[in-house]
Amino acid sequence: MKYFWLFIIRFSFFIIYYSVAFASSTEVTPATNNAVILMYHNIAVNTPPGTSVRPERFQQHMAYLADNGFTIWPLFKTLLYLANGKPVPDKTVVLTFDDAYSSVYNEAFPVLKARGWPFTVFVTGQYMGAGYTHYVNWQQLREMQGFGAEIGNHSFTHRHLIRHRSDETKAQWRKRIIDEVERAQFILQQNVNNPIIVLAYPYGEYSKELTVLLHGLGYFAVGQQSGAVSSASDFQALPRFPMATGFDGMEDFAIKVSTKDLPVTVLSPEDGIVSKDTDIPVLIMRLENGDYKKAGLRCYASGQGQINVDWLDRENSVVVVRAKQKINPGRTKLSLRSIIDAPFSS
Repeated sequence: MKYFWLFIIRFSFFIIYYSVAFASSTEVTPATNNAVILMYHNIAVNTPPGTSVRPERFQQHMAYLADNGFTIWPLFKTLLYLANGKPVPDKTVVLTFDDAYSSVYNEAFPVLKARGWPFTVFVTGQYMGAGYTHYVNWQQLREMQGFGAEIGNHSFTHRHLIRHRSDETKAQWRKRIIDEVERAQFILQQNVNNPIIVLAYPYGEYSKELTVLLHGLGYFAVGQQSGAVSSASDFQALPRFPMATGFDGMEDFAIKVSTKDLPVTVLSPEDGIVSKDTDIPVLIMRLENGDYKKAGLRCYASGQGQINVDWLDRENSVVVVRAKQKINPGRTKLSLRSIIDAPFSS
């Protein structure tokens, strides 16, 4: 079966002059219900660019956060605060690393240890102790925990969790996925101290039935779609900004870490998985009230550039977004953006 999967990304962004004005304004409140989670994989020069950031670029990212007044918080604490409606510090950023590559220990850890910053490493259970040389080991994970690292769940096998086998029922799929997640969590519990109950979806893929399952198991879950998190987020489909070569420039980085969650409600489709029989995907959403310009909403689709956003019901702030053409099997991102509606000074 071919899977067509849409990331529905919701975020507003600061143009550079907005970011500067907000950082220097005396009217900025010291707390907010908004945070940004960054996702890294490899911090290395000899690994695939699509999942890598060069060590010197990573150091530039961290220096920017330090020099511009950002607060670095642990992932689990941030999610607990937001899920319970408690404010987090203004300009809160969370650092996460998927797959537990050895470069996290060799390159990222010394930088973060020197700054005293917390971070999260998501571990794939099956990869640990299997003789692979490009992953960290349990001793290294425990050492990093001693300096503020959290260890999270990246499943046991790193397979596509949303996919149903051709010969299994829904009940069998649920049992298999529960075993996949809980087996990985058990391995973490046996080898590190107090692993957090947060799953990083392999490949960033999730479906409605998967988020419902994770909610029932008591997990938070993070994906790989860009955007900020807030108290209004779906805590089993939390966005993170992926950092990789070509998408890690300092100008873009400054915009991403200053992002605010865009308050929209997706009315249709109910799920991010689109049938192969779907001609051109259509997204219908309601724009909720917030400090952003509704008229400035823009939408972009992977490989298609900017696509149309049309009013369906202006009185109730309902818009419809249509792709320009059929999407290919695999993962397609729909990115929603607007501009913060706030005064600025030159």
